[in-house]
Amino acid sequence: MDAQLAMSRLAALDTALAAARAHQRQAEAMNQQGMVTGLDARLASLHAADIEVRRLAAEAAAENARSHLRAQLAMPESTALVLTDSLTGALPSACDSEQCSLDARGDLRAMQAGRDAANSAHKSAWAAQFPRIGAFGTIAHHGHDTPWDTGSGDWTVGIGLQWNVFPGLGGIAQVRKTGAEKDAAEARYDAGRPRAQVEVLQAERMLAAARAGAEVAGRAEAEAQEALDQAEVRYRTGAAPITELLDVQTAATSATLSHLAARRDLLLAQAALEFAYGVHDQ
Repeated sequence: MDAQLAMSRLAALDTALAAARAHQRQAEAMNQQGMVTGLDARLASLHAADIEVRRLAAEAAAENARSHLRAQLAMPESTALVLTDSLTGALPSACDSEQCSLDARGDLRAMQAGRDAANSAHKSAWAAQFPRIGAFGTIAHHGHDTPWDTGSGDWTVGIGLQWNVFPGLGGIAQVRKTGAEKDAAEARYDAGRPRAQVEVLQAERMLAAARAGAEVAGRAEAEAQEALDQAEVRYRTGAAPITELLDVQTAATSATLSHLAARRDLLLAQAALEFAYGVHDQ
């Protein structure tokens, strides 16, 4: 995400630098025609130099972001990266369909499994304190068609009862131990689920704020571009000084960069909500 933002910022500054140099050439041409003074060309040149300095810093930041991404992906520095995602395209989310559920969170599933296991262990410890009853039976038949056997047969049926009456308090201790483990497991789950609900609520609020911020930043960028178009016409026709054009161009560049940052924040907010719901937990 940081690499994508850094590349988008670099592209935006490239566009701004191209526009500033065009304004510089326009001011120089109008100066040659006697329409403006040489001060206009100098101011435009200074503005272009300022943007070029910012672009050089943005280029270094973009290279650093790509290097960081390569390190995260365990790729050599010589690997060429192609960033296919875009900050300005559609932003689908796994939770847009309202199918996200806390039951998908891996930590809650683990605590649920621990609670079930502790409950089963406690029941097993209780069951071990009760007597065990077993039944058995055998039947044998001695036929008259054998030379060594003349009996008619026999059978046996029995029932057994086993109960350790004096376990030396070991059984009671096991029951208490498993009971404490069951209570602890239930307490962890009872505390974990509300905490997860708060995390989801916070992520939903941040996502709503990020969406609203991206919309505001998008409208501001569009308005700044319209203002820049108007300022260019006003300067070209002599209705406004070069300072107005350069100020509006600076505002338009700042609006573009702010919109890109807002879009990045929106993507991060969506990812945070998916993480809170455990969308990608396996």
